[in-house]
Amino acid sequence: MRSCRQFMHLSASCFVGLLLSLATFSIASAPVSSPASTSPAISAPAPGARAVSIALVTGKSRLHKFKDPVSRISIGDPSVADVMVVNPQELYLLGKKPGATNVLVWHAGDKTTAIDVMVGADTAAVQALFKQLMPDQKQLRVTAAGESLVLSGQVTDAVKVQQAIQIAEEYSGKKVMNMLSTDHLPQVLIEVKIAEVNKDVLDKLGLNVSGTDFAFAAIGGASMGATSPVAGLSANAAGKFGNTNAWLQAQITSGAMTILAEPNIMAISGQEGRFLAGGKVFMPVPQSNAVGGSSVITLQEEPYGVGIRFTPTVLNGGRINLRVQPEVSEVSQQGIPVVAGGSTVVMPNIITRQASTTVQLYDGQSFAIGGLIKNKTEEVISAFPGLANIPIIGALFRSSSYSAGRTELLIIVTPRIVQPLGSPPPLPTDKFTPPTQSEFFLQGKMEGTKPTIANVPTQSQEGVNP
Repeated sequence: MRSCRQFMHLSASCFVGLLLSLATFSIASAPVSSPASTSPAISAPAPGARAVSIALVTGKSRLHKFKDPVSRISIGDPSVADVMVVNPQELYLLGKKPGATNVLVWHAGDKTTAIDVMVGADTAAVQALFKQLMPDQKQLRVTAAGESLVLSGQVTDAVKVQQAIQIAEEYSGKKVMNMLSTDHLPQVLIEVKIAEVNKDVLDKLGLNVSGTDFAFAAIGGASMGATSPVAGLSANAAGKFGNTNAWLQAQITSGAMTILAEPNIMAISGQEGRFLAGGKVFMPVPQSNAVGGSSVITLQEEPYGVGIRFTPTVLNGGRINLRVQPEVSEVSQQGIPVVAGGSTVVMPNIITRQASTTVQLYDGQSFAIGGLIKNKTEEVISAFPGLANIPIIGALFRSSSYSAGRTELLIIVTPRIVQPLGSPPPLPTDKFTPPTQSEFFLQGKMEGTKPTIANVPTQSQEGVNP
């Protein structure tokens, strides 16, 4: 009897052990690859599921552990991430491409866990690089947005913004979105003085001869300017002479012209400012017409005058990085002749002097751009053939013209860091008083007399009891 009871006890123990072994085997034999092919994609977690968020880097993997054993898993989009069961309490996740998906995990007792998986670029490596290269920028942050990187936070100046963007682009090779801000964007006032001196010298000396009804012809040949020979001349030649005028011309002309412009313009650090004092001319530009293939003439605007373009950037320590492009242009009096359709049209010609440079200097310091010099010399000699080569008297048969021009341009630029005014400044017209009719017509005044404000005496407060 005792043997039978012992045998039944052992049989029950073996049966329980066998059931536990089968349960363990069923859990361990769960799919070790992504079960997307066997389980349907689930876009929303079951009610009551625990929510977990995991951020993955494209091409990198990580492990996630659970307290409860895992019985089944399902992933929403296998192209974004891959998931596998390493053991009953640990998952392996791999980021494939930027995007978002979710993973549902079933545990014993119908418990579920919903894992939101977000796959993006490697921001930790870029953040570590910023910490190494720009240690003073403590508020610089890097986050991923799809296939792009987002830079946010606050930096000291605009130069740091450009450096951070360039570092992120070169390291990651991805598009970088700039959401950085600076501490305080100072405003920079640019004082520019542009002076141009143009000096021309013109010398003329010569004998001018002009005549009317003048002709000369050889005997037996066709007449040149005359219809018949004139009687009384020699037998070798015949000619006809009318009125002849001759005079000596001597002229010396000297001219000097100075153009001075002082534009002042203000811009925020890192932004471009422009200034132009001049005008615009319209230049005809030929373009082909799609209909019929004929050419069409369009007008294109070309500005001229005194202009400047600059981009200031305020650096640490009050230094100003300034990129400036001054330009001085004018419409030339001598145009360009163009022959089209049997007619000659003179096109306007614009003479331009410009410079472009980038410098660094402190508030109130100045730099000059000089050496923009243009020299032009022209010599013209008009002479009568043969007679002009006779010594001494040959000068009477020559006309000489000498022209020389010299143009020099000087540009002085002074940047200043300014602050806005708290109240409106007074204007020059605030103190102007228009004259009355009697003051204007009878007295000839251009400005009227300011009215005087009488001082009203205030009542004395002495002897008054409170």
